Amino acid sequence: MNQEAIIRQRGAVIVDALNGVVKWKYDDFNRALLAEFSVDKADYVNAIVKEHYDVEWHAKNVKQAPDLMKHLAGKYAVLSKKQRLYYPANTPHPDVMLAWWPWGHGATVSVRLFMVSQEPFVSPKPLLKRIFPFLK
Repeated sequence: MNQEAIIRQRGAVIVDALNGVVKWKYDDFNRALLAEFSVDKADYVNAIVKEHYDVEWHAKNVKQAPDLMKHLAGKYAVLSKKQRLYYPANTPHPDVMLAWWPWGHGATVSVRLFMVSQEPFVSPKPLLKRIFPFLK
């Protein structure tokens, strides 16, 4: 199965929920499903996304995201103003995440549904801080 088919399968809940609202295509460069739409659809699309992917990170709170989630999101965990990252709360280790990217000119928004990093997670915290989190 190719990357596009895997993303469509593992992200079927959100892909199906947004079918008919947005048009998905495969973005080979970012290895993600991509949908681009006008900003007048943004509130409606965002409501559907939040219904299925209820964890939301944005530029102001992403620093508090668990290290594992930042690792899984990879380059998509670096968010600037108005960009967001979504995934379902009921999944301790999501297979896919959704990146929300408004364009600079303000008329278009894109969403990318992507596979999370498959690299093993290594905590960036030193061993003693992982064992004794109260240490400064």
